[in-house]
Amino acid sequence: MSIYHKHLTLGSWLVALIAIACCLLIFESDQLWKIEQKNIFLFSTLFLKEQLVVPGGMLTWVGTWFTQFLYHPWLGVLLLCLWWGLLMFIIKRAFRIPDRWAILMLIPIALLLLTNMAMGYWIYILKLKGHFFVSTIGTTAIAALLWGFRSIPARHYLRPIAIVLTAAIGYPLMGIYALAAALLMGIWSWRLTPHRTEAIVQSAAAILSTVAVPLLCYRLIYYQTNLADIYWAELPLFYTTEAYSNYYITYGLLALFFALLAVTYRDNRQSVKPMKPRTYLLCQAAIGFLLLGSVYHFWMKDENFHHELTMQHRIANHDWQGVLDEAATQKDEPTRAIVMMRNLALSRIGRQGDDMFRYKNGSKAYAAPFGMRLMLVVGPLMYYQYGMLNYCNRLCMELGVELDFRTEDYRLLANCALLDGDKPLARKYLHILKQTLFHRNWAEQTEVLIDHPEQLAQDAEREPITHMLHYKNMLGGDDGFTERTLMNQLATNTYTGDPIFQEQTLLATFWTQDINQFWYHFKDYTRLHPQGPMPRYYQEAAYLYGKIEKRQEVENMPFNPTVKETFMRFITAASNYNNQDLEEVRRGLYPLFGDSYYYDFYVMKPLAEY
Repeated sequence: MSIYHKHLTLGSWLVALIAIACCLLIFESDQLWKIEQKNIFLFSTLFLKEQLVVPGGMLTWVGTWFTQFLYHPWLGVLLLCLWWGLLMFIIKRAFRIPDRWAILMLIPIALLLLTNMAMGYWIYILKLKGHFFVSTIGTTAIAALLWGFRSIPARHYLRPIAIVLTAAIGYPLMGIYALAAALLMGIWSWRLTPHRTEAIVQSAAAILSTVAVPLLCYRLIYYQTNLADIYWAELPLFYTTEAYSNYYITYGLLALFFALLAVTYRDNRQSVKPMKPRTYLLCQAAIGFLLLGSVYHFWMKDENFHHELTMQHRIANHDWQGVLDEAATQKDEPTRAIVMMRNLALSRIGRQGDDMFRYKNGSKAYAAPFGMRLMLVVGPLMYYQYGMLNYCNRLCMELGVELDFRTEDYRLLANCALLDGDKPLARKYLHILKQTLFHRNWAEQTEVLIDHPEQLAQDAEREPITHMLHYKNMLGGDDGFTERTLMNQLATNTYTGDPIFQEQTLLATFWTQDINQFWYHFKDYTRLHPQGPMPRYYQEAAYLYGKIEKRQEVENMPFNPTVKETFMRFITAASNYNNQDLEEVRRGLYPLFGDSYYYDFYVMKPLAEY
């Protein structure tokens, strides 16, 4: 049976890792891309020193080094799975777990997987860099230290010394993971040491070193770590205005798993009661299904969360049709981030005036227990894409100071400086990105444009932005309301030198519903576009506003016949919903008029901007 168990062990591990890798690559490739963008690793001594100013900084440095390989998701996932394979091997050898129970090694893998994939919107505001690999590497270090601890001879007080050194040396390198290793050594001592006195000494050494080492480091070494966080270094900080302790459950279960292994430890060379093959297979299947069900249940599966990530990824690749293809799959009410990215894509391919209301509209709150905002999801990106470079620069700076600067911040800052004509500042940001592994080529290609700004008009990435650079050179507050600030700035802008920009000023009045501003921009639009058909929604807005203001001339305007006919049907249908709940009105009118501006004007306002 031993060879049978060994082969089944290896087979179950391999199948599990392949299944996890496939799920990550098939369903979460956009999130993996975003995680890489929300981290940065620089090949410089300064970057290493910046990490070492806090406890556990070396673990962060190593974690960010591995995270950069998520630039190619398959490569990052391969490295993660290799780490998990190593972790299972070390745990099995350290605790001498029999082959027939080796499937239990998948428990820490499932927990580590959930520490990443149950996180959701925390990826936008998490301060711990390299978190995607940090927990795995830290847990592997714990297992390796425990394996080494078991191998130390139980004489000359070597084990108590090893416990103290684990905390004293490991804490500056790995933070809480070294403290956890020391505590687990103290617990394990009661199974490894036959003498109670020795076990007491080792447990006391574990407790004292775990308490004293962080305090001594806080007093003598580190000055950038809050005393309240001194024991939790290298754990993600799930805190905004309050703590969200549920996100630490997986870490607690991981610690409990190791504690149970230490408490129940036995030398596998001792006699083990044989198990019937059927009983063995049933146990293996039960454990496997339990793990699979738990991972599926707690995995972040929110539709809008994944739509947002996919759209951001496709915008980064300038795949505007891909953004619209993703929007077409929308089933749930969209968030404002989704609506803004979709409208941006429509504007880039010149279809916003005809198609923007053919997609679902809405303002669903983000699936997060804390106050998530559009500003944190796509705020800097939207400011940049609409040419409000000052606001993009400010928001990148504020988020960088609060959350630390990441790859996407430096890319946006470099682009803003380039389009602003600030050559020294652009070179500064590009110099930083040239110290990365995978963004070096982008930085070098962008650097060429600094001395040849005339090429911006032919550059596929930045040419659309050049049409939007027609705001006053000013900067004000937005109170965290990105969409409102953008639409108000556009709606009140009077620049008409660029037809593409002018059309956006007209579209902004759809959001503000400022009738006077609409007529102002509508007249400019007709003057700038004397040829070609008038987009449908511009006609609907003009006819609607004309009827509201009782302008007789709108009846003589050359509108498409369906514009007037749809309006009359809408007014008739809407009259049946007087004094009824807004949600009931939406359910009744959306199937008939959801693709019209009339529906949006009367039924979809006001919408909250989260």
